[in-house]
Amino acid sequence: MTQYNKCLALAVRKPTRQRIENWLQSLGHEVIWTDNVSQLLGHSELERCQLLFLHLAHHETLQACRELRARPATAMIPQVVLAENETWRISAYEAGVDAGFLRSTLHHEILARLQTLLRQKQFFQQCMARQLQDSERGREQVHDVFRRYVAPQLVDRILTGSAADASQLDAGQRLQAAVLFADMRGFTGLAERLSPALVFELLNQFFAVLTSVAVHHEGTVISMAGDSLMVGFGVPNAQPDAGIRAIRAACEMLKGFAPLAQQWLQRFGIETGLGIGINHGEVFAGNIGTDQYMNYTLIGDTVNIAARLSQRARAGEVLFSDGLKLSLDAAGECSVPVIALPPLTLRGRSTSIEIYCVPTDIRIEMPH
Repeated sequence: MTQYNKCLALAVRKPTRQRIENWLQSLGHEVIWTDNVSQLLGHSELERCQLLFLHLAHHETLQACRELRARPATAMIPQVVLAENETWRISAYEAGVDAGFLRSTLHHEILARLQTLLRQKQFFQQCMARQLQDSERGREQVHDVFRRYVAPQLVDRILTGSAADASQLDAGQRLQAAVLFADMRGFTGLAERLSPALVFELLNQFFAVLTSVAVHHEGTVISMAGDSLMVGFGVPNAQPDAGIRAIRAACEMLKGFAPLAQQWLQRFGIETGLGIGINHGEVFAGNIGTDQYMNYTLIGDTVNIAARLSQRARAGEVLFSDGLKLSLDAAGECSVPVIALPPLTLRGRSTSIEIYCVPTDIRIEMPH
């Protein structure tokens, strides 16, 4: 990267300007001239310049030195003055300038001091750049580690969001969302016949397939419990096409899990499958827990119905509610085939609901 080498200077008389310009140009720096204090303080290059060189002969200039030292954006810029007399030079040091010269100061002394100040400024900039890089690298590392435990959308809201975002997560909010539950079928057989360490390995494979699909469709992984995955679409950030994302993710999950289930069958002789339930409607989304431990979760009847549908779904089947069907119809989504099923009364509910499924050739009757 090219080094920025411009210095800002204030002087009125031409001979004074010429002397200052000769000193700075001999050190490879370009001079930007200002005619008065107001022009200097408001200059567009002020915060970027490598050094300030001022002819000090007025109290207004001295006050500008104090003001520039007090500003956070200009406090670290080296200040140099060419003073009219010793009294002005001492006053300049009291105002916080880094170097004060008189017209009688030797040429090589001035160049040596200017060179030292410019090197210090360059070193300071390099240190700040390294600190910024280290800070960014550290933040990225925290982000990468954090997102293994929390959905990426939530990580972004937590780490880079405003105080209002954090408050909103804590207070919760009503959102329109599509909620997907995916449950493994045949997990009991795996748990009974295989060691806990091996079951742990297989569950990681199972969730790796499902979560990669969820992330691909920009869903938010809400929880993993046992052999079940819960994903929200349209939370915490609104997605007008949440229903479409959910149904497409469900179909892709079935397709992605099929080869893994076949591997397990060949390796362990145990048949497994995947049942999925989806619902679309209003949820209450936010952090739930205590100051010591919190989870981002979704609550509401929409969630309960999705969970019940996943429990009723057979291996290789996607069941969804009329809430999701209405969402798909409103969006004009017709790329996913749909079959209406007889109304179903779910456990814990007194009335039946309209349900639908995605037709598939791999639906299997298996014990839950």
